[in-house]
Amino acid sequence: MMLPEHKERGFQLNNQANKMARPEFTEDEQLELFRWLKASLVNTIEITITVYSNYGIETYTGIVSGLDSRQYLVKLDWLGDWKLIDFKDIIGAEFSADRC
Repeated sequence: MMLPEHKERGFQLNNQANKMARPEFTEDEQLELFRWLKASLVNTIEITITVYSNYGIETYTGIVSGLDSRQYLVKLDWLGDWKLIDFKDIIGAEFSADRC
């Protein structure tokens, strides 16, 4: 029989083992990523944004409808709703193939 404290510690250790390391970008790479987001905002072009999380990679496709340079937030119109994404969590962006 396992004590509840041991069971909880097992879950914590398992979660730590599954975490991904956050990719590091140079300043030039960050500027290029910002240019892609800005182009989606200005030209109303659909973009797919790849977002880092501790447990995997998520992708969202939509149109950038706002960029907050003070708080480093990106507002993405996504599936009829919107989502705020922290710029530091964005690890990639690309336009749809039919839009290029």
